[in-house]
Amino acid sequence: LSLVFAHTLAAQGDEGVSIFHRLLILNSENELLVVKIKDSDFWVTPGVYQTKVQTIKASLDSISATYGIKTEAPVLNGMFLLKRDLNGKTSASLRNTYTAKVESADLTIPEGIEEVRWLPVGEAMALISFPHINAIIAQVMSHPGQVWGGTLLQYKVGEKMETKISEAFYLLSGKSD
Repeated sequence: LSLVFAHTLAAQGDEGVSIFHRLLILNSENELLVVKIKDSDFWVTPGVYQTKVQTIKASLDSISATYGIKTEAPVLNGMFLLKRDLNGKTSASLRNTYTAKVESADLTIPEGIEEVRWLPVGEAMALISFPHINAIIAQVMSHPGQVWGGTLLQYKVGEKMETKISEAFYLLSGKSD
């Protein structure tokens, strides 16, 4: 699905669209791993931008390994387009969202990360700094076994980040509720 979507974007002339893989890592208590980016007030869930060299599987494996975690095979839960309109600049990125259950963990804090926490999903969402991440988490966590699509617009109001769902979430795969 992701390759088809990326190819479609390229065919539309959006060659600058980046691909970001977000991995929602859940422990045995169904708590979500959240991380604080060093020297900032930003809390997020782990993820990585796709490179031309690394495969998707290698990218996902590197996310969990960076934190000293071994997970079950990640499950694709969503493919979202995030459009940004920030400081007069526009950009777009494909945001693939996966969930993975922890098999084992010897939790480490990688460089660039100040703190890591396991939190119940609701508490994690209250801590996460970016509304687009929360909108995606809410959608995929409330519809397990399904793959969702949609488009979000990220923008600033003053110093505060805001998000608007500009294309309603829609089911890409799985049985509807």
